[in-house]
Amino acid sequence: MDVRDGTTLDNWLTDPYPRRSFQRVREFAPTARIANDTHPPRILEHDPREIEHVEFEGLDGAAVTVADQLARSQAEGLCVLKDGRIAYERYFNGMTERTPHLLMSVSKSWCCALLGVQVGKGLLRRSDLVTDIVPDMAGTSLNGATVAHVVDMTAGTEFVEDYDLYADPDADNPLLEYERHTSYRRLGDREPIGALGHFRTYPTAYEHGAWFDYRSPLTNIQAHMVEAVTGRRFHEVLSEELWGPLGQEFDADIMLDPLGFPIVDGGMSCSLRDLARLGQAYLDDGRAGDAQVIPAEWVRDTREGDDECVRQFQASPTLDQPTKGDWSMYRNAFWVIRRGEVLSGLGIHGQYCYVDRPAGVVIARLSTYPLAWNEAQSAETMRSLAAIAAHLA
Repeated sequence: MDVRDGTTLDNWLTDPYPRRSFQRVREFAPTARIANDTHPPRILEHDPREIEHVEFEGLDGAAVTVADQLARSQAEGLCVLKDGRIAYERYFNGMTERTPHLLMSVSKSWCCALLGVQVGKGLLRRSDLVTDIVPDMAGTSLNGATVAHVVDMTAGTEFVEDYDLYADPDADNPLLEYERHTSYRRLGDREPIGALGHFRTYPTAYEHGAWFDYRSPLTNIQAHMVEAVTGRRFHEVLSEELWGPLGQEFDADIMLDPLGFPIVDGGMSCSLRDLARLGQAYLDDGRAGDAQVIPAEWVRDTREGDDECVRQFQASPTLDQPTKGDWSMYRNAFWVIRRGEVLSGLGIHGQYCYVDRPAGVVIARLSTYPLAWNEAQSAETMRSLAAIAAHLA
């Protein structure tokens, strides 16, 4: 699809085109609507605080303010909640409070929250075998894998997630081939097999549970399990059991592969405030107002994890040492920065859902970093979020 500024399905993920396309995913990919048709919107009160002057250490080691960092880091929106009230909210690049914006891998946090709802209803357990829930995955790399192995990305499935491969969009590699089968890129005239069909081609690389290795396609298996145990399509379940009960203000959407399966690894778009409401639910032990939306035990397990999850994270052969040294684990589709206290959903190109429990602070940030993954730029943004939380605490 071509639009007037030259953005197409071939370039919409490549700088500078995300500055337009991340706010208009519906123009480039098939999507399904996620809506709150059942509950009144839960309006967030305002309690403005000054944060733009807050300083922290920038990329070059010098002090930088929040305002300067927002200006130089392709921010699209920043919403800060303190004790459930909007302390700061600002939009850039034409984005407004209603605009849906691509979440990339923060989509995983939504998917896993919905899976947690099904666990709370007793429809499945973390210890269940995946192939008992979705028998069509028997004979794949998920043989012998549990729900926990999939959720915490310790299943032995072989898949290389290296964003440096984006440098050559025509290269023959698993990541780009996966994206061609999941509506991120043009498939051409080949027969579509979709996200699940492509997953079935992955071999087994190591014993389940040996270590953590980040592989986005595993999250699509979570959506497959949600659909299996509910008997409904993922976006319908998300709308009825999470989006509505959280009291979301605006419609969201989820990308679909060519066969109509939801791309939950990174294909969800929503407004900034509605993303912040997810973080607030995790701060409030799964509650939205007086309603228990996400099971409290699932939320507690997300921030606390267990020692085995910490071990698996530290044993990862693919994480860099600063990340392993500074962070605690990956649990239930959140990166746990400080065990029991601080966690965040993270997405490439600069998407964040940051929750600081001791500070009572939630920060939703949406961006369009030029590169899919820039370790230094992400580290600077994370320092800015920590500085904001510390200031408000």
